[in-house]
Amino acid sequence: MSRERLSGWGRTAWTVADLVRSTDPTTIRSTIATSGERGVIARGLGRSYGAAAQNAGGHVIELTSEHDPMGADAVLDPVSGLLDVASSVSIDSILRLCVPRGWFIPVTPGTRFVTIGGAIASDVHGKNHHFDGSFGQYVRSLTLMLASGEVVELSPQSHPEWFWATVGGMGLTGIILRATVAMLPIQSSRVR
Repeated sequence: MSRERLSGWGRTAWTVADLVRSTDPTTIRSTIATSGERGVIARGLGRSYGAAAQNAGGHVIELTSEHDPMGADAVLDPVSGLLDVASSVSIDSILRLCVPRGWFIPVTPGTRFVTIGGAIASDVHGKNHHFDGSFGQYVRSLTLMLASGEVVELSPQSHPEWFWATVGGMGLTGIILRATVAMLPIQSSRVR
């Protein structure tokens, strides 16, 4: 843990917080348990507008993947197009994995340098929002760590209230650890 000065993408509101960089559930659970009255907030690649991923005087857990996205952090089913992915993996890494295999993210925000966890927590939208909706519509399930340290599996069918409170919930229901996302089949990486 280190005390660091953080801001969002706009670099306007700087705050100081105790930063923990980890994707390990045991470390995340321990940080939550010892976070004190200011609590803890999850942070991905810091591309949130404003101060969404900041916690002045509290704890921030930075979930960014240092692992190879072609490995266990992101697994694509080539038949169904379902992607099982750690929340710490960036959309950039997912595109590098999936596009050569004929799959694309169905909703792409203004930058590819956001994590899957951040995309879900913010329920990001893309230029196709008026036709295809927001990112959360393509999330089939997610694994969430609650403030108690308990890990729960959520989907639109299993615990739908918690699932939809988490999608777009800005991290207030817990920390997203993994997700299954339905990808979009593509014929080519080129635009016609």
